[in-house]
Amino acid sequence: MAAATSPKVKKMNKQAIFRFACVSVAVAALSACGGGDGLSLPSTTDVATNVDKQNSFVADYTQGLKVLNTYAGLTSAVFIDLFDASFLDAGNTKPLVSASLAQEAAAMAASPDLPSFPMAGLSTASISACDSSNVCTLTGTLSNNDVDASTDNTTSVIFTSRVKYSDGKFRLLGDGLAS
Repeated sequence: MAAATSPKVKKMNKQAIFRFACVSVAVAALSACGGGDGLSLPSTTDVATNVDKQNSFVADYTQGLKVLNTYAGLTSAVFIDLFDASFLDAGNTKPLVSASLAQEAAAMAASPDLPSFPMAGLSTASISACDSSNVCTLTGTLSNNDVDASTDNTTSVIFTSRVKYSDGKFRLLGDGLAS
């Protein structure tokens, strides 16, 4: 059984995860442009106009963010699959994201009375500007729903991120920066 995480470390992890979730949301929306037969890359036009794949990605990403305050959400293989194998964002890789979520799940299991993971909500997400490598831009609005549940939601921010279409689906790609 994993040792309990101190409140200070847990708060730092929550801040890092919230930042990561925000970036991921943006990346996810952009990665929804795609198509192809697996043998060759689809044209940029095919990826950019594949509304079904875009909507599927946005829906999966939105749902994944909604349940990150639960043990099942933190340990969801479906959510982790929304990240491309080459995901890199502000130094966070897919394995680091997966490990961070697992650590949060272990802390939640050990101390269910500790504050839950920050809840980010995604709205008005869209994918556009796909290039010949099937890398697209995800644009959307992120809100911190556990802080501001009012109708004017003053904690909302518009973001952009990169997503990639491969293997028949969009995945978060991140900003590509190691720090």
